[in-house]
Amino acid sequence: MAEGPINYSGLLTQLNLQPLQQGLAQRRQNQYQQTQIEAQQAETQQRTQAAQLAQRQFELKAGEQQAYVDAVTAYKGNPTPEALRDLSVRFPDHAKELSDAANSYSTSQKNDIIGTGSATLGALSAGNTELAIRTLSDRKSALAGAGVDTSHTDAIIDMIRKGDTKGAQAMLSYVLAPMVGSDHVAGMMETLGIGAKSERAEAAAERDERRLDQNDRRIGIEARRADATIAQGNARVELSRAAGARAATKAKSGGKGGSKLPAGFVLD
Repeated sequence: MAEGPINYSGLLTQLNLQPLQQGLAQRRQNQYQQTQIEAQQAETQQRTQAAQLAQRQFELKAGEQQAYVDAVTAYKGNPTPEALRDLSVRFPDHAKELSDAANSYSTSQKNDIIGTGSATLGALSAGNTELAIRTLSDRKSALAGAGVDTSHTDAIIDMIRKGDTKGAQAMLSYVLAPMVGSDHVAGMMETLGIGAKSERAEAAAERDERRLDQNDRRIGIEARRADATIAQGNARVELSRAAGARAATKAKSGGKGGSKLPAGFVLD
């Protein structure tokens, strides 16, 4: 009996496609889960890198902050024009923050700070601590009457009373720098002689330098003399060797040839 054509559509309706569909669904679920895991891992990695970067930046910032504190502390102990300029060059971020803070003052407030600070620096450079204290005390009274905090002014007055002139000069110049610029204040310090070497110290330094130069010259002369002595000694050694060689040669030849003395030279 001949077979009829195959009913493919009928076969399809008889097939159980549920396992296939479940397998495809499970595959899609696995792919989705894998994608989620990879996304979470990438996000975790990014967060870790961001945290590490933030930590490094914090450490650098903390190190810079400590360096700035150390520099300001050193400046307080020895306020010089060069050190004041160095603060603004080495730490531009801090200099900008101070400048921004200074710009928050009104013109009259700035003029008051500049006038009082300059006058006090001048009095301190002249050794007139009484005038410096009186100038700051007048400012303190004006500030207190206006309800303004006077703690910084009190601190400078206390430094002067305790004899810490350098500390007071450092604090005053540090406050003035963002008001008118570090270069301007450094120039003012140079004019007033703040942070400059005393004439006695400069004279002593010049004497030391001259003494070192003289000592260097003396050492050079002695070295040349020693070299000359060594050269002479070496020459004598060579002459002795040459004379010994001639004597040995003469002895081997039995003394032939005579002494070859110059004409007119007579032996006793």
